[in-house]
Amino acid sequence: MQFFLHRPKPGKMKHFSQQYWQWIVLCALLVTAMQLCESQQKTLPLPSVNPGQGRETIAPPPPPPRHLPTPRKGLPKDWKVAEEFDFDWQGNGTPAHFKIEQSQEEQISRLTITMKSGPGLVLENDDVWDEFAHDFVAEEDFLKKNKNLAPSKYAFSLAPSPGARPWIFLVTPQYGSDPGNLFVLALDAQGRPKLSFNKTFHITEFRDLDGDGVGEIAGQPCFSQGWGHDFLTYDPFHVYQFQQAPEPELELSLPLTQEYNLKHYYGWAGVNCSEDLAVVLHPPGGGKPVIVKSAEAKMMFGKKK
Repeated sequence: MQFFLHRPKPGKMKHFSQQYWQWIVLCALLVTAMQLCESQQKTLPLPSVNPGQGRETIAPPPPPPRHLPTPRKGLPKDWKVAEEFDFDWQGNGTPAHFKIEQSQEEQISRLTITMKSGPGLVLENDDVWDEFAHDFVAEEDFLKKNKNLAPSKYAFSLAPSPGARPWIFLVTPQYGSDPGNLFVLALDAQGRPKLSFNKTFHITEFRDLDGDGVGEIAGQPCFSQGWGHDFLTYDPFHVYQFQQAPEPELELSLPLTQEYNLKHYYGWAGVNCSEDLAVVLHPPGGGKPVIVKSAEAKMMFGKKK
């Protein structure tokens, strides 16, 4: 087989050459335009889209903020264990462990009660606990009438009735003419320790006052101050009853408080301590002490002069 190459005529060759160069120029322009478009897409920022105009783009969520751990306040330099002891509080043969820690410098303390069965209790105190015996003067007979069931100098335990689970009393120091705070801890129906009472209060008596078989606590929410001509500020006793349900707590009983003051105080003029009332220990005409307004007490002895 023979192949023949036909050379184009001179006129057709010229026309073909012109078309060829035209196509080359067009292709070069097209490639340049495409490269320019790609370059602009890489450098130009994406257009922002307003709500309601076209399709919205959802930005990825910002990274979560870094939460640094809260630095724990260090314990005072003189923080130490004041006392540790075991006490069969639940009466089941498995003693609870009591640990009292405190700082005399910072005047703060902590009681940790660890139960072998069930939850315990951690009680933070913005004061220190005092040895219970320090809360009484020699003339008071509370410590003589009551025996501590717990092997502790700080915690004083008493049962409100025969066979009942005991309560635990703790006190803070007295300051000047004010009683310290009395803390009373009790076990609930499930045997869990609870804080039942925490008030400024000086306990003076613990016994059954209403004949229901359960002991009440009587004491002073404030101490009397002497002034004038053998006057005292009016500071009555308060009596608290124990309530087991729904949570163990001590509640103020107004009827028992009034009755107790009529028997053991100078009279009754309400439940609140008051400097506007005065106890006149030695009235001008003689007789028993009387409770009157402070202004009236001054006038009683003013007239005598």
